[in-house]
Amino acid sequence: MDRGKKYELMYTECSRLFCIEQKIKDDAVKIWCETNDGMYWVYKCQRPEKDKFGIIGLQVAGSILRLTVLIRDRANVDRYYHLYELRVPVQKSEPAIVAKFIETLLILRNILIADMSLLPHRSTPKLDRQKEDSMTVDSE
Repeated sequence: MDRGKKYELMYTECSRLFCIEQKIKDDAVKIWCETNDGMYWVYKCQRPEKDKFGIIGLQVAGSILRLTVLIRDRANVDRYYHLYELRVPVQKSEPAIVAKFIETLLILRNILIADMSLLPHRSTPKLDRQKEDSMTVDSE
């Protein structure tokens, strides 16, 4: 929350442990759309540093967790990155599966911490920049 505004930094879609392939594809598209909307609203009100701020997409479909992030680059192009895909340990699992799950949660936590720290330290909002950039002619 910044100046009374709340920003959604992560969007999540979850389905059942057993779901059809079409549901998985539809939810993936839905996550992409939601992260796009989230990025639009953050940049409409804030100006976080490009190439550093991201909106997270988290999809749990069946027993698979997919972690994605949408980041705006310096050329103002939004880039959608697939970070991780892993099996969610829903029952007793191999240590490697549990370790990968914990690693992914820690990465998710670090991205959120970085994003939250960038918002209060953002550059000047668009409206304030327009005021600063406008020329005032003094008629003395």
